[in-house]
Amino acid sequence: MVYNLRKMRNPMNLGSLILAAALLLIGFTSCNKLKENRDNITSAEDFAASETEAAGLFDVSDDANETGMQMTIVPQGATFRWIDSTSTIKIYELDFGPLGTTEPKGKLCGDGRYRAGKVLISFSFPYKNVGAVATVKTTSSDLFYSGDGSKMTQIVTDITIKRTAVYSFEITVNSGQLLFSDGKTASFQGVRNVTKTSGMTTPGVWGDEYEVTGSGSGVNREGDNYTWNITTPLLKRMQLGCARTFVKGIISVKNVDAGRSLDVDFDPYNNAACDRTAKAIVGGRSIVFTVR
Repeated sequence: MVYNLRKMRNPMNLGSLILAAALLLIGFTSCNKLKENRDNITSAEDFAASETEAAGLFDVSDDANETGMQMTIVPQGATFRWIDSTSTIKIYELDFGPLGTTEPKGKLCGDGRYRAGKVLISFSFPYKNVGAVATVKTTSSDLFYSGDGSKMTQIVTDITIKRTAVYSFEITVNSGQLLFSDGKTASFQGVRNVTKTSGMTTPGVWGDEYEVTGSGSGVNREGDNYTWNITTPLLKRMQLGCARTFVKGIISVKNVDAGRSLDVDFDPYNNAACDRTAKAIVGGRSIVFTVR
């Protein structure tokens, strides 16, 4: 917009221009706040998805390692292949088969999630000893997908799992990437501490409950950097209908360039329901969404 300075001698014109500039500034500020909130929410959604997938891979590996391959999560029809079973480091591959072209696009697992593609798992033997270390890896060529059978997300990750106590683990996501069906990607990393609080005396993970704490960082699908911190321990129940994600707990997520953080509450209705519902809370606003 071009203004003729000669016409500004009229005080009314000058006052109108100042008012217009003020409104424009308010508009820019409002837009920036809206963008900040929107970006935080995107980070919250992407982190909720990444946390769910990292926990799911831990469940799969822990189930197999703990039971001596008598697995309760991995479904019939998935292929198990030893790569090295003779040394103190055991290495094997789980193959859930190729991603389907019609729904459901994968094999239904015991925890209610659908999976396709391959996962490479290793663990030091004996796995139940304190100090034992396991790794879970998927590469882009493994074409590993996880989801609800309709929306499937490819996961490329490198996870280290260390048993720090009889029923506790330190899970380090060295690198993780979610590749969404629309071509966008999100990355995540961090350290989680997992403690089993129920079901310790029964074989496998089915029936277990555990708490998760930790912190880390990531980049959401729009390219925004964020940090995350579990402020109220997450609760996972390995029960039918519950195991797909967390039933309780709060995570604080903050974009690096944002002025304030956003909380993700996995129990928005305070009933620890077995669903995939979570709530993003920023300031006085909240948005309920479904975890991918």
